Amino acid sequence: MKIIKTSCLSGLLLAAVIITAHAAEPLTGCAAKRQEVETQIEHARAHGNKAQEKKLNIALKQIVDHCTDEGLRKEREADIKKKENNVAERKAELEKVQASGKTKKIAKQQKKLQEAETELQEAKNKLTQ
Repeated sequence: MKIIKTSCLSGLLLAAVIITAHAAEPLTGCAAKRQEVETQIEHARAHGNKAQEKKLNIALKQIVDHCTDEGLRKEREADIKKKENNVAERKAELEKVQASGKTKKIAKQQKKLQEAETELQEAKNKLTQ
């Protein structure tokens, strides 16, 4: 009888460890996107924002119906390409302004380049989410 209790307890403990380990894995792709929208829905519901909740429920339905990890990855890769092109344009504009020697314009273009590089990095970070 004691052996049965011990093996049952061991089985339950093992199941708990497996469930905990699985739950600790971060969600990626469409699952992460769906979880993010569900969290926003709960937040809107908690604050009584019915209009926002309704919009988020529509977005959630779109994700559930149409989101695929492969499609999402392609979208994110396309976004990265777009951001890379933007960074390249900003660098070219900065070089052009630097040739003119106008410090205010140089500072403005440097800021635009930094913003474009930040956006590119954020897009690259999303690719792994």
